[in-house]
Amino acid sequence: MRSAIRPALLVALTATAACAQGPTAPTTVAGQFEAFWKTFDREYSYFAYKGINWDSLGAVFRPRAAEAATTADLVLIVKEVLAPLRDVHAWFVTPTGATEPSFVPTAQRNWDREIWLATTRACNHTQVKPNLGYCRIDGIAYVTIGAWDSRQFAVADLDAVVNAAQDATAMIVDVRPNGGGNDALAMAFAGRFATARIVASYVRYRDGARHDEFGRETARYLEPRGTFRFTRPVIVLAGRGVFSSNETFVSAMRELPNVTILGDTTGGSSGNPRLHALGNGWRYAVPRWIEWTADRRVIEWSGIPPDVFVPWDPALVAAGRDPVLEAALARLR
Repeated sequence: MRSAIRPALLVALTATAACAQGPTAPTTVAGQFEAFWKTFDREYSYFAYKGINWDSLGAVFRPRAAEAATTADLVLIVKEVLAPLRDVHAWFVTPTGATEPSFVPTAQRNWDREIWLATTRACNHTQVKPNLGYCRIDGIAYVTIGAWDSRQFAVADLDAVVNAAQDATAMIVDVRPNGGGNDALAMAFAGRFATARIVASYVRYRDGARHDEFGRETARYLEPRGTFRFTRPVIVLAGRGVFSSNETFVSAMRELPNVTILGDTTGGSSGNPRLHALGNGWRYAVPRWIEWTADRRVIEWSGIPPDVFVPWDPALVAAGRDPVLEAALARLR
């Protein structure tokens, strides 16, 4: 379980493999800026929603971009262009493959790595794969998922965790430090708790020259799956460290009658980005859709509120206690 201190990077690292690749980049720095600006103008999904004047930003930064000596210098300028978007999914990939965010959220997360390590030691936590593990606390299954990362575990590993909890009185699913990843994994896991096909969320892609033009709305469905469904009480622990496909997971789980979302509002970022070549080995990601929860809440910037809010009490945290997990255990006991 890794600490998602910089959730923008976690989202980038876990989502990059799923992104589409754009066309070849221009060779001049000025041409690279123009291609970048036009690509965002054509594909970015949140201009109208966020009230961004993209033409104005282009006019302000184009002269500075023309004076950039290298693509690396251009990236520094482009990050300033992207700053008003405050978009976790608008990131860069360096020529060496490292990711660099254009925006890093600063909201207080309701999860502490050292407290989590102490908790998992006390309950004899089984680490199934990196970022996936479980234990029992007073007969309650406690499952921790630190990223929906298909490079680290598969659907079969998630199924094994649910199967091991079949006789548990209830389950806590802790995804507070999970910044996203492969939403197919997230939906496959959520399917083990569903008894009927339900709408998990809705999406619409940018489609048109105007910033408010989109394609048809598509419903994303949660399908029941597995040898059995866990229908006893389930509490999902969520908070400001939850982004991207992990918010799709929370959106799906909150529609199930036996599930309670507890903790804090999620981070608020969903974009399904596409990667484009900037030039000289640099790439950048462009978010292309808007995602809504099943009850029509835009996830971007708003996040998904919990059913039960639990404050991250500094006094309890200083004493080595996890107020969110304690509140979940108290409800289930």
